[in-house]
Amino acid sequence: MAAKLGTIAAIGFDDFKSPQWLQTLRAMGCSTVQAYRNTEADVSLEEMLDYIAAGTMPCDSLHGVYGEQYDPSCPDERARLFAVDAFKSEGELALKLGGPLVVVHCSTIRPDGVDPDERRVRVAQLRKSIEELGRYGSEVGVTYAFENLPAYHPVGSDVAELAHILEQVGAPNTGMCFDTGHANMVTDAADAARRAGRHMVYCHFCDNSGQADEHLMPTYGSLDTDAVARALHEIGYAGTMMLETFYQLDELKRFIDDGCPDRLRHIIATVNGDN
Repeated sequence: MAAKLGTIAAIGFDDFKSPQWLQTLRAMGCSTVQAYRNTEADVSLEEMLDYIAAGTMPCDSLHGVYGEQYDPSCPDERARLFAVDAFKSEGELALKLGGPLVVVHCSTIRPDGVDPDERRVRVAQLRKSIEELGRYGSEVGVTYAFENLPAYHPVGSDVAELAHILEQVGAPNTGMCFDTGHANMVTDAADAARRAGRHMVYCHFCDNSGQADEHLMPTYGSLDTDAVARALHEIGYAGTMMLETFYQLDELKRFIDDGCPDRLRHIIATVNGDN
């Protein structure tokens, strides 16, 4: 296996409904998609499959639901179990789409943080959710990838801690979705990638200023993409590097004219040790 470039498939959003959107990303070098649907638009399975088919790229994963009611680290046990059940349903949807992997946010947003006692409870709750989803995933053939997050989430922003939790729990069919943009907001992203190590099973590849989660195209922000690529090569990452960006068609075409596809190919080649 070798690392490859993928893209988000933004389904059910008016700004990205044209089939040309995914086709243009394919022209930039993408070969697979992660489904990300507008949960407020009540998108059907058939609509999701049609959208993916129009992009002429297979689906390798699903970005799971997230938000206050889908918090696998919630201190309230009933709420945590509700989130776990929701992610089990997401696993079933992922299988129907053809991509047996679900990305999970480790916790909801808490801009003001939480006190140390609540944080300890949240870590324990997240461990339980990882164990339960791993057990379910092994039964049905789905992998749950827990994503590192910006610092305004109470659990999940520390990549080393998340890797340690995954190591300690040791649940089958679980791993980390490493988000380069989120890491760039918290620490040195290349060092974070090394700390993720073998637990990295998926990668959200995007850029930003280091101050906000802007979802910029890689090489257009402050992320040291070459250093990240070298780190991914060092840990032997051979999965998808998924462009989690949301540009309009005319902007994507400008990236092509600007030589972005060549830079992306160079990054993938570095990850694969071909440079």
